[in-house]
Amino acid sequence: MWGISPLFLFTGNRLNLSFSIVIPRRLKIAHSSTVKKKFYSYLVYFLLCGCVIISIAHFTGVIPIRNIFLSSNNSSPDFLADSVRVRSLNKMAFKIRLADPKKTILIATKALKLAKKINYIPGVAEANRVAGVGFSYLENTPMATKHYIEALRFYKQLGDKRNVARIYNNVGNLYKYSNYDKALKHYNNGLKIAKNINDEELTAGMYFNTALIYSKRFQYEKSMDNFDRSYGIFKKLKDTTSIAIYFQNTGHVFHRMGEIDSAKTRLFKGISTAKDLGLYSTLGGCYLSLGYIYLQQDQFTLCEQTIGEGMKYASKVNSLTLDNDFTRLFYELELKRKNYRKALKYLALVYHNDSLLLNENQSSNIDFNSQHFLQQQKIQEKELIIAEQKYREARTGWIITLGILILLLTVGVVLAWYFIREKKRRREEVLIQNKITTLEQKALHAMMNPHFVFNVMNSIQHFVNQSDLKQANQVLSGFARLARKHLEICINSTISVQEELVYLELYLSMEKTRFPDKMNYIISFDKDIDTDEITIPSMLIQPFLENAIWHGIMPKEVGGNVSVHFDMIDTNLLVKIIDDGIGILNSEKLKKTRHVSRGMTLIRERISLLNRLNKHEISIDQRQTGESGTEILIKIPI
Repeated sequence: MWGISPLFLFTGNRLNLSFSIVIPRRLKIAHSSTVKKKFYSYLVYFLLCGCVIISIAHFTGVIPIRNIFLSSNNSSPDFLADSVRVRSLNKMAFKIRLADPKKTILIATKALKLAKKINYIPGVAEANRVAGVGFSYLENTPMATKHYIEALRFYKQLGDKRNVARIYNNVGNLYKYSNYDKALKHYNNGLKIAKNINDEELTAGMYFNTALIYSKRFQYEKSMDNFDRSYGIFKKLKDTTSIAIYFQNTGHVFHRMGEIDSAKTRLFKGISTAKDLGLYSTLGGCYLSLGYIYLQQDQFTLCEQTIGEGMKYASKVNSLTLDNDFTRLFYELELKRKNYRKALKYLALVYHNDSLLLNENQSSNIDFNSQHFLQQQKIQEKELIIAEQKYREARTGWIITLGILILLLTVGVVLAWYFIREKKRRREEVLIQNKITTLEQKALHAMMNPHFVFNVMNSIQHFVNQSDLKQANQVLSGFARLARKHLEICINSTISVQEELVYLELYLSMEKTRFPDKMNYIISFDKDIDTDEITIPSMLIQPFLENAIWHGIMPKEVGGNVSVHFDMIDTNLLVKIIDDGIGILNSEKLKKTRHVSRGMTLIRERISLLNRLNKHEISIDQRQTGESGTEILIKIPI
């Protein structure tokens, strides 16, 4: 085996506008109601969104259950000082991992003891992780695994996604020489988390380590693609340590691809950067790859010098594996020089070192497996209990959350349906009200149409010509009062019964004055009716009286009578209009064409619209009494 790919690990650390709008009182009330309903609908919407976001954040672990488990005295000055000390030791140990992994383990062990003493769980987790890194650099896989498992357990309890991803990366590094598929699996798990939490440093490291696996599989295009992705992030973060390792490994890949010049360029860049930073493992790896290039080019002197430089750095990191790789390179150099005696000497040394490594690993495995098995069994039992408890809590939480969401969604849908229906109803009300206003204006015009005015003027002229000035003045005075009253009631949608009585008296007295021998009238009302308080739609009854006079009484030769009576039954005002004219059926027979009174048509349209706005409807019952005469019954809800 030749070449080296060092482990890649993380450093971890008013323009104000004013408008004045005149709004009718009825529309102002509707506008206020609309604003209030919109406010409530928005409030429900934001509550619903907040519930969904909190539920998702809690159950996906974006919001950790607890970031720090602290002891009862965690607010004391001693605890605060010791926790700062633990963090400082962990940072120091991790920083020197490439230069002196043995010292990394010593410092991390010291941090671990102190963290356990003060029950500082984040410190315990990080100390285990850093110790695992140190053991991995010394190729002590069992001890590295032990510390990684401990760190992973604590970080999962803390809900620390970033460090969970870092452990996946570290475990992937343990498999990178023995099981490429497992290594890629752990790197991909870490990469997903790193991207999810938007951690660029973690993401770059995962890309880098994935690239190393692809290079070992001879998939160089995929390897360089992942290397370049990581390099872009390293430059952005100004991570010179990682850049040095990048140059070392890409130089190794270019060498294997046969691009010697590119390989040399990158390896020299790696050596230059690593020297400035004191990265001895990286320097050893660069010199090892460079030595193989010189050996391949038969530049034996340069190769020997390169091996000498590399071995100096290998001795500083106390790496038996790296030292053995240089010994193997010496063997291949002397073999190519045909110095077989020296070559045999180096080969024997390589076998000796391999035996030492094998014995060391076997011894470590025996000690580790016997002690670690029992420990792992206890840990698994505890984790099983914790997992079952978390499952029950999560299931209960999901059921409650789902119930709340369904309830809120139901409320939201019902409110939305209600607001839409109300909006539609208000729009219809406005349209109906506008149409009613239009019909009222038309009814006003019909009641005071030019023919009526013209006939009144003719009546006045007739009395003047007859020199009956008293009668002329009486007609003129009555017409003036009728016109004034007409203008008063036309601006209101409703009027009191008293106002209606006055208006009907003025109208009927005017017609009586014009046709004294042709008609008589009576207006009466029940004494229990509060004529000042009860209101009815304006301009509703007069058209029926006009119809009774002109189509019932006027066609008679001898004239007739018309009466209006107001009565109160329960909550309804009953208006009964009776005439002894020719009758509605006979009146229709006399008409040459099927004439429809314009005033009556407007009244019926208006009543239909009012009935759509109100819960209780206005009804009109019209019938002929016997062979002649007509009775009209108008029922108005109060």
